[in-house]
Amino acid sequence: MRKCISLLLAAVLCLGLAACQLPSPREELSDEEVVLTLVEAFRNGDYEGLKPYISDDNPLHTLFAGMDPETGGEMSGVYRALYDRVRASLTVTAQAAEGKEAWGTVDATVSAPDYTAAIHDAMVEALAGQVSTGSTAFHDMPEWIAGALQGAGRTHEETFALHVGNRDGEMVMDTNTNREFFAMLCGGFKPYLNASITTCTFPDGSTWIIEALGDEIMAMICTEQVETDGSYTEEELARTARSFMETYSAVKGVTAWAGVEGGVFSASFGVDMENADTCALNNMGIISDRTTAGSGGWLSLESTISGFTREGAGCVTETFKNQEG
Repeated sequence: MRKCISLLLAAVLCLGLAACQLPSPREELSDEEVVLTLVEAFRNGDYEGLKPYISDDNPLHTLFAGMDPETGGEMSGVYRALYDRVRASLTVTAQAAEGKEAWGTVDATVSAPDYTAAIHDAMVEALAGQVSTGSTAFHDMPEWIAGALQGAGRTHEETFALHVGNRDGEMVMDTNTNREFFAMLCGGFKPYLNASITTCTFPDGSTWIIEALGDEIMAMICTEQVETDGSYTEEELARTARSFMETYSAVKGVTAWAGVEGGVFSASFGVDMENADTCALNNMGIISDRTTAGSGGWLSLESTISGFTREGAGCVTETFKNQEG
């Protein structure tokens, strides 16, 4: 009997110790409190505080990871500047949607700066600068994005029917269902969380520099140099350069430059795919079925690299981050 009692006491003590070590359950919040708690954690830079309310595929994971120089590398300063701009101006009001409480629906009005247009304008300026001067302005993606974030950004306000609770947990906000809300928290920067610059160099020295967001090509520059054999006069070469610039620059979304120096004819053109006339680009042979994915209606980076490498090019893709966030 004494042995049984001793064993029972020991078991009770072990259970007591184990209970002391268990984490306390998370406080149960209402649906609108989940939204506001997430927003407050975002404002305060409390990544650990907002993680319980977002699923694993949420873009905020990449945003917060990218602010760490060990992960974000050259892009960390851009991530930090964007985040500071957004949280300083972010306002959110939320209340449970009447009659939809059982569905976890919360009506929320969000106001935040949006840098979508500013980033695009900065890219176009950098593209034109590299085409016309031969600089590295377009390739230096962290630099031109940082420049775009110097301004206040366009204030964007929108009202959402947010949804709290999904297969990942009762107090978790599903990423896909609430994607526009989370895009606003990223200040229009969400597509750039997966941005890259790819440089493809061909054996003849011609190069393509490609900016892509994920697999979607947003802009590109092609540069070629040809040594003249002396059979053309300087006037003829100058006329050819002018003709090149006039032909390419006449196409919507295209910037072009050409010139001759030291017996070398150089030509470069840049394409802003958001504003480009893709039909004209196809007719001119700038884009083709070999470099187009065919799905989604955009130029595919993966397909383009595959086509270029088959033609002998060597391609290097840079995210300017130390590792993927």
